Amino acid sequence: MLDLSLSFFLIVEQFAQAVVKGIKDNIKNKQVTPFGSMHTTGGSEESVYYKIDANRLIIASTWAYITVLEDGRKPGKFAPPEVILKWIADKPIIPDGVISVKSLAFLINRSLKEKGSLIWRQGGHSGIISDYINQAYIHKNLTEKLAKEFAKEISSKLFKPVNA
Repeated sequence: MLDLSLSFFLIVEQFAQAVVKGIKDNIKNKQVTPFGSMHTTGGSEESVYYKIDANRLIIASTWAYITVLEDGRKPGKFAPPEVILKWIADKPIIPDGVISVKSLAFLINRSLKEKGSLIWRQGGHSGIISDYINQAYIHKNLTEKLAKEFAKEISSKLFKPVNA
């Protein structure tokens, strides 16, 4: 019987740590629009975590809108006004005195409702998440490593010296 659990676990854990770090770094540093990175307060990147549970790896976020960083916000509905007001306060965007913060929030919200976010209008796929959660990355950084470890373990068991 092979005991691959520890070596497999370590490979999966290293992969998970790299993915979470990569997504956090992308949120903080990746220039996805002419206006810069997605980082505002640090809340979105700090919400990303991983969990290894039984036979699966879960990479998730406690922030409900994490996928908006990847695909943008499609047009259709107004966002809750308090969300836009908080975003303005966090950025910080300082109105020029001609327009109030509340009016600016309404105009931003109306634009989002009518046109969607800039990421959405650019076609989504900002890379914030998809740089790490994609078939090629997973294959190179997880599947291949697991396969090599499995082959190494099988070979060491199959070709074990008889006197050992």
